Amino acid sequence: MLKNKQFAKGLFNYNCINKEMHFLNGTTDMIVENLADIDTVVVDTHQFIPYEDHFMEVMYGQNSILFIDWKMKPKDMGKKGAMGTTTHGSVQAIDINSRYQRVNGEQDLDPSVYKIETENTYYVFVKKKLKSFKNTKTFLGLYPKEKQQEIRKFMGKQKLEIEDPKNILQILDTFPL
Repeated sequence: MLKNKQFAKGLFNYNCINKEMHFLNGTTDMIVENLADIDTVVVDTHQFIPYEDHFMEVMYGQNSILFIDWKMKPKDMGKKGAMGTTTHGSVQAIDINSRYQRVNGEQDLDPSVYKIETENTYYVFVKKKLKSFKNTKTFLGLYPKEKQQEIRKFMGKQKLEIEDPKNILQILDTFPL
């Protein structure tokens, strides 16, 4: 949906590595630009809003809203060489974004060489102010000290990892900020 309340329909996909919203124009993979004109992009059940020069996903819980600034990085794991040694070759000096090619808008990363690591930043409203966190420690820091241990126990009992946004929403709905 555009800010002028008009709709643009199409096939969209969000690239978390390059933080780009892609869409198909016929058979051509294009990147969404002019973010200032966009209100919301919906991809399947995922809702994205413009944030700075890229998009953030918005997820709703029963009593909470979570904003996810997706960031995924391909980590060079090397490649098994002769006699079981790991080699990286001369590509070490090349920028990571130039070490993979796009195939139909998707990255073609060799899983024997690259591992995708998630480094999301999450945002929630705390007393009407947007606060960020990246891990369990900074998430728990949003709560008063007397609640933190209770939340840790809940997370352990429910086997909740902070890397899964659905788990974060479950915690926020159980322990509102």
